[in-house]
Amino acid sequence: MSTILSVSQINRYVASKIRGDMRLNSISVKGEISNFNQNYNSGHIYFSLKDETSSIRCVMFASRARSLKYDIENGMTAVVLGSVDVYERDGAYQIIAADIMPAGEGLLSRQLNELKDKLSAKGYFKPENKKPVPELPKKIGVVASITSAALQDIINVISRRFPIVKLCVFNATVQGTTASESIVKALKAADRYGVDTIILARGGGSAEDLNCFNSESVADAVFALNTPCISAVGHETDITICDLVADRRAPTPSAAAEIAVPELYTLYSVLDVYKNRLSAVCFDMMRRKESKVSVLYDKCVLLSPKKQLEMNTQRVISLKSRLYPLIETKLMLRCEKLTSLCASLEALSPLKVLSRGYALVEREGSVISDADSLAKDDIVDITFSKGSRQAQII
Repeated sequence: MSTILSVSQINRYVASKIRGDMRLNSISVKGEISNFNQNYNSGHIYFSLKDETSSIRCVMFASRARSLKYDIENGMTAVVLGSVDVYERDGAYQIIAADIMPAGEGLLSRQLNELKDKLSAKGYFKPENKKPVPELPKKIGVVASITSAALQDIINVISRRFPIVKLCVFNATVQGTTASESIVKALKAADRYGVDTIILARGGGSAEDLNCFNSESVADAVFALNTPCISAVGHETDITICDLVADRRAPTPSAAAEIAVPELYTLYSVLDVYKNRLSAVCFDMMRRKESKVSVLYDKCVLLSPKKQLEMNTQRVISLKSRLYPLIETKLMLRCEKLTSLCASLEALSPLKVLSRGYALVEREGSVISDADSLAKDDIVDITFSKGSRQAQII
């Protein structure tokens, strides 16, 4: 005889089996919201999720309900994230909801935000990782559908603005399940080809159409490019992950072409301005150099040996012309002084005294001025104005 179990035991056993199944602990279930009701006292939310043939009860507790980002109402198609559990009292299984979001766009938005967070953590959006777009490119690579209007817009703008640049088109599928792979392949080919700038372009579309430009593989390919990349996907209001990863983002393909190449006629005007500035600078430089050369030439002339000899010769002549008068004046003054001294000397000369009748008496070279100093028989020398004699004292 089999063991008899209580209702509670059966419900508890079924609950343990369901709770032990890891596949039921974290699920996403899509269906239509019905029987939606929120208990204003507890804050819990009760509703059913149904499709064409089945229905399942759901509950979201107040702690989770307060974090809901969307307004929930009956009839809307939603994706419920949560786990399957058993309400043992009633013996009914239900979904314990952790989050509710609208199906389709809501789910896509959530996945997109999660990918953005992942790529941001890897540094894909940092400004310091952005490469500058060349101002004067020689080759532009365009990754786009070869039959698209976006490509034609780029060709028209570049042909008008900067016709001397070489345009290289790399065909890619930009919509559908194979689009991401095709875009990655075209980007790598453009990078290997050696273009100066890559334009990744598509002419708008719905969120689903642009979804390939939000793929992680395309983001990785754009970030790995050695060539600067301009993303021109969608219209001005459509911002994809490609736009965030690329080095520059353009709202339209035409705007991307304007970013990629300059206006040729504007360059001509700029070159004219630079030409005029350069001419003025060169003229001013030549004028200053000529002035400097003239000064140096004058210095060389002044410092040349011939010029120095001429200057020194002229100086000698000038000094000579000044020296002779000075010498004559000096000699004349010296002669006058000599004449005066001679006159004075002559006036004081003993010979002058002797000429007046006086005589000079000397004994043995000594002048006798006192007659008493002479003794008998002394021999003296007597000098007259004219001639001299010896005498003996008697």
